[in-house]
Amino acid sequence: MTKEGIKSLTFATLDCLQGIPGPALPTEEEFPLPAWYRSVRGTPLGELGVEDLSKAIRQNIHLEQVVPLALQRLESEPLAGEMYDGELLASLKSVPPEYWPRHEAERLYVKSVVGSVLRQSSVTRDVRGDAEELLRKVG
Repeated sequence: MTKEGIKSLTFATLDCLQGIPGPALPTEEEFPLPAWYRSVRGTPLGELGVEDLSKAIRQNIHLEQVVPLALQRLESEPLAGEMYDGELLASLKSVPPEYWPRHEAERLYVKSVVGSVLRQSSVTRDVRGDAEELLRKVG
């Protein structure tokens, strides 16, 4: 599927295609993560914000579709983040190591983005550390 096709999908559609049941009904004392997932489940993936993409990656939610969109976002803004600079890049550290060998073009792209981030003199120590750790993880 093309990146444009992926952008129109929703987590609800992907869940259905994979036989994953919808989330339980909310309770009075619902935890923030299930509440977030319920709130974005029907949103087209192409409309998700940086924070939503970062959360999905950290939670390993539909990585086959979310990681390419995150990389596309990093193309225009390598230090994208809502909570802090480099948040989206840092979230990629959560991608399981076995993902990268199966997605060579994405792995090479991550290495390129990380290289450009590390060449910036204005990058904070935290972002630099996240970028270096990600570089080690993707190989």
